Amino acid sequence: MKTLKSIILTSILTLTLVSCDMDKYPYDKIPLDSAAKSFADCQKLRTGMYRDLRIIGVSVNALASEIQADGFIPLSYFGNQLGAIYRWEANASESTFSTVWSNCYVTIAQCNLLIKSIEKLQEEDIFEVSEQPIIKNYLGEAYLIRAIAYSQLAEKFCAAYDPATAGNQYGIPLVDEYAPTSDNTKYPSRATLAATYSFIKEDIRLAKENLSAKGAQSSEYLTVDALSAFEARIALLTKDYDTAIESSESLLKSARYPLINNEAKLKEMWKNDITTEVICQLSCSKQELAPTIGNYFLDDINDKPVFLPSKDIINSFREKDIRINCYFAFKDIAFSTNQKQRLIVFTKYPGNPEMYEGTNNYVNKPKIFRIAEQYLITAEAYYLRGEAGDESMAYDILFELMSARDASIQYAPVTGLTLKNLIRAERERELFGEGFRLVDLKRYDEEFRRQTPQSVQLSYELALDLNIKTDNIRWVWPIPKAEIDANPQIKNQQNPGY
Repeated sequence: MKTLKSIILTSILTLTLVSCDMDKYPYDKIPLDSAAKSFADCQKLRTGMYRDLRIIGVSVNALASEIQADGFIPLSYFGNQLGAIYRWEANASESTFSTVWSNCYVTIAQCNLLIKSIEKLQEEDIFEVSEQPIIKNYLGEAYLIRAIAYSQLAEKFCAAYDPATAGNQYGIPLVDEYAPTSDNTKYPSRATLAATYSFIKEDIRLAKENLSAKGAQSSEYLTVDALSAFEARIALLTKDYDTAIESSESLLKSARYPLINNEAKLKEMWKNDITTEVICQLSCSKQELAPTIGNYFLDDINDKPVFLPSKDIINSFREKDIRINCYFAFKDIAFSTNQKQRLIVFTKYPGNPEMYEGTNNYVNKPKIFRIAEQYLITAEAYYLRGEAGDESMAYDILFELMSARDASIQYAPVTGLTLKNLIRAERERELFGEGFRLVDLKRYDEEFRRQTPQSVQLSYELALDLNIKTDNIRWVWPIPKAEIDANPQIKNQQNPGY
Protein backbone atom coordinates (compact mmCIF):
# COMPACT_ATOMS: atom_id res chain seq x y z
CA MET A 1 0.00 0.00 0.00
CA LYS A 2 1.34 3.40 -0.94
CA THR A 3 1.47 5.63 2.11
CA LEU A 4 2.14 9.28 2.60
CA LYS A 5 5.54 10.24 3.89
CA SER A 6 6.15 13.37 5.84
CA ILE A 7 7.85 15.23 8.60
CA ILE A 8 7.11 14.41 12.20
CA LEU A 9 7.21 17.71 13.95
CA THR A 10 8.53 16.72 17.33
CA SER A 11 11.56 16.28 19.52
CA ILE A 12 12.12 12.86 21.00
CA LEU A 13 13.88 14.35 23.98
CA THR A 14 11.07 16.50 25.33
CA LEU A 15 7.38 15.82 24.88
CA THR A 16 6.02 18.76 22.91
CA LEU A 17 2.31 19.32 23.43
CA VAL A 18 1.65 22.12 20.99
CA SER A 19 0.22 22.33 17.52
CA CYS A 20 2.24 21.78 14.37
CA ASP A 21 2.80 25.52 14.11
CA MET A 22 6.00 26.02 12.13
CA ASP A 23 7.31 28.48 14.72
CA LYS A 24 6.91 26.01 17.57
CA TYR A 25 8.32 22.69 16.42
CA PRO A 26 11.99 21.76 16.13
CA TYR A 27 12.78 20.20 12.75
CA ASP A 28 16.38 19.12 13.12
CA LYS A 29 16.27 17.10 16.31
CA ILE A 30 17.85 13.65 16.45
CA PRO A 31 18.74 12.72 12.85
CA LEU A 32 17.86 9.10 12.14
CA ASP A 33 21.50 8.14 11.59
CA SER A 34 22.39 9.15 15.14
CA ALA A 35 19.13 8.36 16.93
CA ALA A 36 20.04 4.78 17.84
CA LYS A 37 23.31 2.93 17.48
CA SER A 38 22.84 0.10 19.95
CA PHE A 39 20.39 -2.16 21.74
CA ALA A 40 20.53 0.21 24.73
CA ASP A 41 19.55 3.14 22.51
CA CYS A 42 16.51 1.20 21.27
CA GLN A 43 15.53 0.53 24.87
CA LYS A 44 15.59 4.27 25.55
CA LEU A 45 13.45 5.00 22.50
CA ARG A 46 10.99 2.35 23.65
CA THR A 47 10.76 4.02 27.06
CA GLY A 48 9.87 7.30 25.35
CA MET A 49 7.28 5.54 23.23
CA TYR A 50 5.52 4.13 26.29
CA ARG A 51 5.67 7.55 27.93
CA ASP A 52 3.74 8.90 24.96
CA LEU A 53 1.27 6.02 25.09
CA ARG A 54 0.50 6.96 28.69
CA ILE A 55 -0.27 10.48 27.49
CA ILE A 56 -2.86 9.35 24.94
CA GLY A 57 -4.11 6.38 26.99
CA VAL A 58 -6.40 8.01 29.53
CA SER A 59 -6.17 11.79 29.47
CA VAL A 60 -7.81 14.74 27.74
CA ASN A 61 -8.46 12.39 24.80
CA ALA A 62 -10.95 10.47 26.92
CA LEU A 63 -12.14 13.39 29.03
CA ALA A 64 -13.18 15.65 26.16
CA SER A 65 -15.15 12.84 24.51
CA GLU A 66 -17.05 12.11 27.71
CA ILE A 67 -17.84 15.76 28.40
CA GLN A 68 -19.14 16.29 24.86
CA ALA A 69 -21.40 13.26 25.22
CA ASP A 70 -24.50 12.95 27.37
CA GLY A 71 -23.59 11.58 30.80
CA PHE A 72 -21.75 14.39 32.63
CA ILE A 73 -23.12 17.76 33.74
CA PRO A 74 -20.98 20.72 34.95
CA LEU A 75 -21.90 22.47 38.16
CA SER A 76 -22.83 26.15 38.24
CA TYR A 77 -19.34 27.31 39.24
CA PHE A 78 -17.44 25.21 36.68
CA GLY A 79 -15.61 28.14 35.09
CA ASN A 80 -16.18 27.10 31.48
CA GLN A 81 -13.67 24.25 31.62
CA LEU A 82 -14.20 22.39 28.34
CA GLY A 83 -17.27 24.61 28.06
CA ALA A 84 -17.40 25.01 24.29
CA ILE A 85 -17.02 21.27 23.83
CA TYR A 86 -19.77 20.58 26.38
CA ARG A 87 -22.11 23.07 24.65
CA TRP A 88 -21.32 21.67 21.18
CA GLU A 89 -19.96 25.06 20.13
CA ALA A 90 -16.23 24.31 19.79
CA ASN A 91 -14.44 25.37 16.60
CA ALA A 92 -11.07 24.77 14.98
CA SER A 93 -9.33 27.10 17.45
CA GLU A 94 -10.31 24.95 20.45
CA SER A 95 -7.07 24.19 22.31
CA THR A 96 -8.25 20.75 23.42
CA PHE A 97 -8.47 19.60 19.81
CA SER A 98 -4.92 20.81 19.18
CA THR A 99 -3.68 19.00 22.27
CA VAL A 100 -5.29 15.70 21.26
CA TRP A 101 -4.00 16.03 17.69
CA SER A 102 -0.49 16.88 18.83
CA ASN A 103 -0.37 14.18 21.51
CA CYS A 104 -1.20 11.53 18.93
CA TYR A 105 1.29 12.74 16.33
CA VAL A 106 4.05 13.01 18.95
CA THR A 107 3.34 9.35 19.74
CA ILE A 108 3.40 8.46 16.04
CA ALA A 109 6.75 10.25 15.69
CA GLN A 110 8.26 8.22 18.49
CA CYS A 111 6.97 4.99 16.93
CA ASN A 112 8.31 5.90 13.49
CA LEU A 113 11.70 6.75 14.94
CA LEU A 114 11.94 3.44 16.77
CA ILE A 115 10.71 1.43 13.77
CA LYS A 116 13.19 3.02 11.37
CA SER A 117 16.04 2.83 13.88
CA ILE A 118 15.45 -0.88 14.46
CA GLU A 119 15.19 -1.59 10.72
CA LYS A 120 18.45 0.26 10.11
CA LEU A 121 20.28 -1.57 12.89
CA GLN A 122 18.89 -4.92 11.75
CA GLU A 123 20.31 -4.27 8.30
CA GLU A 124 23.66 -3.51 9.93
CA ASP A 125 23.37 -6.76 11.93
CA ILE A 126 24.46 -5.14 15.19
CA PHE A 127 22.21 -7.06 17.58
CA GLU A 128 23.42 -10.03 19.59
CA VAL A 129 21.53 -13.28 19.13
CA SER A 130 20.02 -12.89 22.60
CA GLU A 131 18.83 -9.36 21.74
CA GLN A 132 17.13 -10.19 18.45
CA PRO A 133 13.80 -11.55 19.81
CA ILE A 134 13.57 -8.64 22.24
CA ILE A 135 14.14 -6.12 19.46
CA LYS A 136 11.56 -7.87 17.30
CA ASN A 137 9.04 -7.54 20.13
CA TYR A 138 9.89 -3.82 20.42
CA LEU A 139 9.09 -3.51 16.72
CA GLY A 140 5.71 -5.14 17.27
CA GLU A 141 4.98 -2.76 20.13
CA ALA A 142 5.83 0.23 17.93
CA TYR A 143 3.45 -0.88 15.18
CA LEU A 144 0.67 -1.44 17.70
CA ILE A 145 1.16 1.89 19.48
CA ARG A 146 1.24 3.70 16.14
CA ALA A 147 -2.04 2.03 15.21
CA ILE A 148 -3.57 3.05 18.55
CA ALA A 149 -2.57 6.68 17.98
CA TYR A 150 -3.96 6.71 14.45
CA SER A 151 -7.20 5.12 15.62
CA GLN A 152 -7.70 7.85 18.21
CA LEU A 153 -7.27 10.50 15.53
CA ALA A 154 -9.66 8.72 13.17
CA GLU A 155 -12.31 8.27 15.86
CA LYS A 156 -12.37 11.96 16.73
CA PHE A 157 -11.46 13.86 13.57
CA CYS A 158 -13.30 11.67 11.04
CA ALA A 159 -16.83 10.47 10.40
CA ALA A 160 -18.01 7.09 11.65
CA TYR A 161 -16.78 4.31 9.38
CA ASP A 162 -19.16 3.00 6.74
CA PRO A 163 -17.67 0.64 4.14
CA ALA A 164 -19.99 2.08 1.50
CA THR A 165 -18.71 5.66 1.88
CA ALA A 166 -15.28 5.42 3.53
CA GLY A 167 -13.49 5.66 0.20
CA ASN A 168 -14.98 9.11 -0.38
CA GLN A 169 -14.60 10.55 3.12
CA TYR A 170 -11.66 12.30 4.70
CA GLY A 171 -9.35 10.32 6.91
CA ILE A 172 -6.22 11.76 8.46
CA PRO A 173 -2.69 12.54 7.21
CA LEU A 174 -0.70 9.30 7.31
CA VAL A 175 2.98 9.37 8.22
CA ASP A 176 5.15 6.25 8.19
CA GLU A 177 8.61 7.81 8.02
CA TYR A 178 10.81 9.70 10.41
CA ALA A 179 12.02 12.49 8.13
CA PRO A 180 12.27 15.87 9.89
CA THR A 181 12.02 18.82 7.52
CA SER A 182 10.78 22.39 7.58
CA ASP A 183 9.71 22.18 3.93
CA ASN A 184 5.92 22.39 4.14
CA THR A 185 5.55 21.21 0.55
CA LYS A 186 6.40 17.75 1.87
CA TYR A 187 3.67 17.63 4.49
CA PRO A 188 0.95 15.06 3.73
CA SER A 189 -2.61 15.66 2.65
CA ARG A 190 -5.47 13.76 4.26
CA ALA A 191 -5.90 10.17 3.19
CA THR A 192 -9.38 8.76 2.73
CA LEU A 193 -11.09 7.17 5.70
CA ALA A 194 -10.82 3.80 3.97
CA ALA A 195 -7.06 4.27 3.50
CA THR A 196 -6.70 5.38 7.11
CA TYR A 197 -8.26 2.22 8.49
CA SER A 198 -6.38 0.10 5.96
CA PHE A 199 -3.19 1.64 7.34
CA ILE A 200 -4.26 0.84 10.90
CA LYS A 201 -5.08 -2.75 9.97
CA GLU A 202 -1.74 -3.11 8.20
CA ASP A 203 -0.02 -1.97 11.40
CA ILE A 204 -2.02 -4.62 13.25
CA ARG A 205 -0.74 -7.22 10.77
CA LEU A 206 2.85 -6.05 11.21
CA ALA A 207 2.43 -6.09 14.98
CA LYS A 208 1.26 -9.70 14.76
CA GLU A 209 4.41 -10.60 12.84
CA ASN A 210 6.68 -9.15 15.51
CA LEU A 211 4.98 -8.98 18.90
CA SER A 212 5.67 -12.02 21.06
CA ALA A 213 5.05 -10.96 24.69
CA LYS A 214 2.54 -13.34 26.22
CA GLY A 215 -0.63 -12.08 27.83
CA ALA A 216 -0.70 -11.64 31.59
CA GLN A 217 -3.06 -9.94 34.02
CA SER A 218 -2.40 -6.20 34.33
CA SER A 219 0.62 -6.32 32.03
CA GLU A 220 2.46 -3.00 32.06
CA TYR A 221 3.53 -3.54 28.47
CA LEU A 222 1.65 -4.50 25.34
CA THR A 223 1.17 -8.20 24.72
CA VAL A 224 -0.35 -10.45 22.08
CA ASP A 225 -3.57 -10.29 24.12
CA ALA A 226 -3.55 -6.49 24.03
CA LEU A 227 -3.10 -6.75 20.27
CA SER A 228 -6.14 -9.04 20.02
CA ALA A 229 -8.16 -6.63 22.15
CA PHE A 230 -7.24 -3.71 19.91
CA GLU A 231 -7.93 -5.69 16.74
CA ALA A 232 -11.40 -6.53 18.08
CA ARG A 233 -12.05 -2.87 18.86
CA ILE A 234 -11.05 -1.75 15.35
CA ALA A 235 -13.00 -4.58 13.72
CA LEU A 236 -16.18 -3.51 15.52
CA LEU A 237 -15.66 0.12 14.45
CA THR A 238 -15.16 -0.94 10.82
CA LYS A 239 -18.09 -3.39 10.85
CA ASP A 240 -15.90 -6.45 10.35
CA TYR A 241 -17.94 -8.56 12.70
CA ASP A 242 -16.26 -11.90 11.98
CA THR A 243 -12.87 -10.52 13.02
CA ALA A 244 -14.38 -8.73 16.01
CA ILE A 245 -15.87 -12.00 17.24
CA GLU A 246 -12.74 -14.05 16.55
CA SER A 247 -10.35 -11.66 18.29
CA SER A 248 -12.49 -10.78 21.31
CA GLU A 249 -13.87 -14.26 21.89
CA SER A 250 -10.35 -15.73 21.89
CA LEU A 251 -9.62 -13.60 24.95
CA LEU A 252 -12.81 -14.67 26.69
CA LYS A 253 -12.07 -18.34 26.04
CA SER A 254 -8.50 -18.01 27.29
CA ALA A 255 -9.87 -17.46 30.84
CA ARG A 256 -6.74 -15.45 31.66
CA TYR A 257 -8.76 -12.42 32.75
CA PRO A 258 -11.68 -13.52 34.95
CA LEU A 259 -14.38 -10.94 35.51
CA ILE A 260 -14.60 -9.45 38.99
CA ASN A 261 -17.83 -10.27 40.83
CA ASN A 262 -16.94 -8.74 44.19
CA GLU A 263 -17.42 -5.07 45.12
CA ALA A 264 -14.28 -4.82 47.24
CA LYS A 265 -12.13 -6.26 44.45
CA LEU A 266 -13.71 -3.95 41.89
CA LYS A 267 -12.88 -0.97 44.09
CA GLU A 268 -9.35 -2.33 44.44
CA MET A 269 -9.06 -2.39 40.66
CA TRP A 270 -9.98 1.26 40.21
CA LYS A 271 -8.27 2.65 43.31
CA ASN A 272 -5.20 0.48 43.87
CA ASP A 273 -4.74 -0.76 40.29
CA ILE A 274 -4.82 -4.40 41.46
CA THR A 275 -7.02 -6.64 39.33
CA THR A 276 -7.49 -9.87 37.41
CA GLU A 277 -9.46 -8.45 34.50
CA VAL A 278 -7.18 -5.81 33.00
CA ILE A 279 -5.32 -6.92 29.88
CA CYS A 280 -2.94 -3.96 29.78
CA GLN A 281 -2.39 -1.36 32.49
CA LEU A 282 0.47 1.02 31.78
CA SER A 283 3.17 1.55 34.36
CA CYS A 284 3.47 4.78 36.30
CA SER A 285 4.88 5.88 39.65
CA LYS A 286 5.42 8.93 41.84
CA GLN A 287 8.51 9.67 39.79
CA GLU A 288 6.81 9.16 36.42
CA LEU A 289 3.12 9.96 36.70
CA ALA A 290 0.43 9.29 34.16
CA PRO A 291 -2.01 12.07 33.22
CA THR A 292 -5.09 12.34 35.39
CA ILE A 293 -8.71 13.15 34.69
CA GLY A 294 -9.95 12.32 38.19
CA ASN A 295 -9.44 15.91 39.33
CA TYR A 296 -12.38 16.97 37.14
CA PHE A 297 -14.69 14.67 39.10
CA LEU A 298 -13.27 14.86 42.63
CA ASP A 299 -11.89 17.61 44.86
CA ASP A 300 -10.90 16.51 48.34
CA ILE A 301 -9.51 19.94 49.27
CA ASN A 302 -12.22 22.41 48.27
CA ASP A 303 -15.14 20.03 47.74
CA LYS A 304 -15.79 21.60 44.33
CA PRO A 305 -15.72 18.95 41.58
CA VAL A 306 -16.27 20.28 38.07
CA PHE A 307 -18.53 17.63 36.53
CA LEU A 308 -21.10 15.29 38.06
CA PRO A 309 -22.62 12.15 36.58
CA SER A 310 -26.18 12.54 35.38
CA LYS A 311 -29.17 11.27 37.32
CA ASP A 312 -30.01 9.02 34.38
CA ILE A 313 -26.73 7.11 34.33
CA ILE A 314 -26.78 6.66 38.10
CA ASN A 315 -30.34 5.35 38.04
CA SER A 316 -29.55 2.95 35.19
CA PHE A 317 -27.59 0.67 37.53
CA ARG A 318 -29.48 -2.11 39.26
CA GLU A 319 -29.74 -1.96 43.05
CA LYS A 320 -27.31 -4.81 43.71
CA ASP A 321 -24.85 -3.94 40.95
CA ILE A 322 -21.34 -3.94 42.46
CA ARG A 323 -20.35 -1.04 40.21
CA ILE A 324 -22.61 1.47 41.96
CA ASN A 325 -20.44 1.99 45.03
CA CYS A 326 -17.31 1.81 42.92
CA TYR A 327 -18.29 4.39 40.29
CA PHE A 328 -20.30 6.74 42.51
CA ALA A 329 -20.34 8.18 46.04
CA PHE A 330 -22.25 10.82 47.98
CA LYS A 331 -20.25 13.98 48.64
CA ASP A 332 -20.98 17.31 50.31
CA ILE A 333 -20.21 19.83 47.57
CA ALA A 334 -19.37 23.44 48.44
CA PHE A 335 -21.28 26.03 46.43
CA SER A 336 -20.32 28.87 48.78
CA THR A 337 -18.72 29.35 52.18
CA ASN A 338 -21.97 28.56 53.95
CA GLN A 339 -23.70 26.34 51.43
CA LYS A 340 -23.03 22.67 50.86
CA GLN A 341 -25.22 20.24 48.98
CA ARG A 342 -25.01 16.45 49.13
CA LEU A 343 -24.77 15.11 45.59
CA ILE A 344 -23.29 12.07 43.89
CA VAL A 345 -19.78 12.29 42.44
CA PHE A 346 -17.99 10.05 39.94
CA THR A 347 -15.28 7.96 41.63
CA LYS A 348 -13.85 5.73 38.90
CA TYR A 349 -10.53 7.64 39.05
CA PRO A 350 -10.03 8.07 42.82
CA GLY A 351 -6.23 8.20 42.79
CA ASN A 352 -3.88 5.40 43.81
CA PRO A 353 -2.26 6.19 47.22
CA GLU A 354 1.02 4.84 45.82
CA MET A 355 1.11 7.76 43.38
CA TYR A 356 1.16 10.58 45.90
CA GLU A 357 2.21 11.71 49.36
CA GLY A 358 -0.16 14.00 51.21
CA THR A 359 -2.55 15.61 48.73
CA ASN A 360 -4.32 13.27 46.33
CA ASN A 361 -3.29 13.84 42.70
CA TYR A 362 -5.99 11.44 41.39
CA VAL A 363 -3.47 9.47 39.32
CA ASN A 364 -4.20 5.85 38.50
CA LYS A 365 -2.47 3.53 36.08
CA PRO A 366 -4.05 3.86 32.61
CA LYS A 367 -6.15 0.78 31.91
CA ILE A 368 -6.10 0.78 28.13
CA PHE A 369 -7.55 -2.70 27.56
CA ARG A 370 -10.03 -4.49 29.84
CA ILE A 371 -11.69 -7.86 29.40
CA ALA A 372 -15.10 -6.30 30.11
CA GLU A 373 -14.84 -4.32 26.87
CA GLN A 374 -14.16 -7.58 25.03
CA TYR A 375 -17.37 -9.13 26.39
CA LEU A 376 -19.24 -6.11 25.08
CA ILE A 377 -17.53 -6.28 21.68
CA THR A 378 -18.26 -9.99 21.33
CA ALA A 379 -21.92 -9.54 22.24
CA GLU A 380 -22.44 -6.57 19.92
CA ALA A 381 -20.60 -8.20 17.02
CA TYR A 382 -22.70 -11.36 17.29
CA TYR A 383 -25.87 -9.28 17.37
CA LEU A 384 -24.88 -7.13 14.39
CA ARG A 385 -23.64 -10.05 12.30
CA GLY A 386 -27.11 -11.53 12.54
CA GLU A 387 -26.50 -15.11 11.48
CA ALA A 388 -28.52 -18.04 12.79
CA GLY A 389 -27.98 -18.39 16.53
CA ASP A 390 -26.06 -15.12 16.83
CA GLU A 391 -28.63 -13.34 18.98
CA SER A 392 -28.61 -16.21 21.45
CA MET A 393 -24.80 -16.07 21.59
CA ALA A 394 -24.91 -12.30 22.03
CA TYR A 395 -27.25 -12.51 25.00
CA ASP A 396 -25.36 -15.35 26.68
CA ILE A 397 -22.05 -13.48 26.48
CA LEU A 398 -23.64 -10.25 27.68
CA PHE A 399 -25.26 -12.12 30.55
CA GLU A 400 -21.84 -13.33 31.72
CA LEU A 401 -20.80 -9.71 32.22
CA MET A 402 -24.11 -8.58 33.71
CA SER A 403 -24.28 -11.46 36.19
CA ALA A 404 -20.68 -10.89 37.28
CA ARG A 405 -21.60 -7.32 38.17
CA ASP A 406 -24.95 -8.25 39.71
CA ALA A 407 -25.38 -11.82 40.96
CA SER A 408 -29.11 -11.29 41.52
CA ILE A 409 -29.91 -10.77 37.85
CA GLN A 410 -32.04 -13.50 36.30
CA TYR A 411 -31.27 -15.22 33.00
CA ALA A 412 -33.98 -13.97 30.64
CA PRO A 413 -32.96 -14.04 26.96
CA VAL A 414 -34.22 -11.28 24.69
CA THR A 415 -33.93 -10.69 20.96
CA GLY A 416 -34.23 -8.00 18.32
CA LEU A 417 -34.46 -4.35 19.30
CA THR A 418 -34.68 -5.23 22.99
CA LEU A 419 -31.35 -7.06 22.78
CA LYS A 420 -29.73 -4.21 20.86
CA ASN A 421 -30.81 -1.70 23.49
CA LEU A 422 -29.65 -3.98 26.30
CA ILE A 423 -26.19 -4.32 24.75
CA ARG A 424 -25.91 -0.56 24.32
CA ALA A 425 -27.12 0.17 27.84
CA GLU A 426 -24.69 -2.29 29.38
CA ARG A 427 -21.84 -0.84 27.33
CA GLU A 428 -22.73 2.65 28.56
CA ARG A 429 -22.76 1.47 32.18
CA GLU A 430 -19.59 -0.60 32.12
CA LEU A 431 -17.41 1.84 30.15
CA PHE A 432 -18.82 5.05 31.63
CA GLY A 433 -16.18 7.75 31.91
CA GLU A 434 -13.52 5.90 29.90
CA GLY A 435 -13.79 7.86 26.66
CA PHE A 436 -15.97 5.54 24.57
CA ARG A 437 -19.34 7.27 24.77
CA LEU A 438 -19.05 9.95 22.06
CA VAL A 439 -17.65 7.49 19.52
CA ASP A 440 -20.41 5.03 20.38
CA LEU A 441 -23.16 7.62 19.94
CA LYS A 442 -21.63 8.67 16.62
CA ARG A 443 -21.47 5.15 15.22
CA TYR A 444 -25.04 4.42 16.38
CA ASP A 445 -26.08 7.25 14.03
CA GLU A 446 -28.95 8.30 16.25
CA GLU A 447 -29.78 11.69 17.73
CA PHE A 448 -29.40 12.08 21.47
CA ARG A 449 -30.58 14.35 24.24
CA ARG A 450 -28.32 15.32 27.13
CA GLN A 451 -29.23 13.37 30.24
CA THR A 452 -30.99 14.76 33.31
CA PRO A 453 -28.80 16.51 35.91
CA GLN A 454 -28.98 15.60 39.58
CA SER A 455 -30.02 19.18 40.31
CA VAL A 456 -31.11 21.65 37.64
CA GLN A 457 -30.71 24.58 40.04
CA LEU A 458 -27.10 23.70 40.93
CA SER A 459 -25.97 22.86 37.40
CA TYR A 460 -24.52 25.07 34.69
CA GLU A 461 -27.61 26.45 33.00
CA LEU A 462 -26.58 26.30 29.34
CA ALA A 463 -26.96 23.19 27.17
CA LEU A 464 -28.99 21.25 29.75
CA ASP A 465 -31.70 20.62 27.18
CA LEU A 466 -29.26 19.90 24.36
CA ASN A 467 -30.76 17.77 21.59
CA ILE A 468 -28.20 16.71 18.99
CA LYS A 469 -29.29 15.58 15.53
CA THR A 470 -27.35 13.06 13.46
CA ASP A 471 -26.29 15.74 10.95
CA ASN A 472 -24.67 18.03 13.53
CA ILE A 473 -21.19 18.93 12.26
CA ARG A 474 -19.62 18.61 15.71
CA TRP A 475 -19.87 14.84 15.80
CA VAL A 476 -16.60 15.21 13.90
CA TRP A 477 -13.94 17.41 15.45
CA PRO A 478 -12.33 20.03 13.20
CA ILE A 479 -8.72 19.75 12.14
CA PRO A 480 -6.96 22.27 14.43
CA LYS A 481 -6.58 25.69 12.84
CA ALA A 482 -2.82 25.71 13.38
CA GLU A 483 -2.56 22.52 11.32
CA ILE A 484 -4.62 23.99 8.50
CA ASP A 485 -2.47 27.12 8.52
CA ALA A 486 0.80 25.19 8.61
CA ASN A 487 0.13 22.53 6.00
CA PRO A 488 -0.83 23.79 2.51
CA GLN A 489 -1.86 20.26 1.49
CA ILE A 490 -4.83 20.27 3.90
CA LYS A 491 -5.79 23.93 3.46
CA ASN A 492 -8.95 22.90 1.60
CA GLN A 493 -9.51 19.65 3.50
CA GLN A 494 -11.13 20.93 6.68
CA ASN A 495 -14.09 18.92 7.94
CA PRO A 496 -17.46 20.16 6.62
CA GLY A 497 -19.04 23.09 8.44
CA TYR A 498 -15.92 24.51 10.07
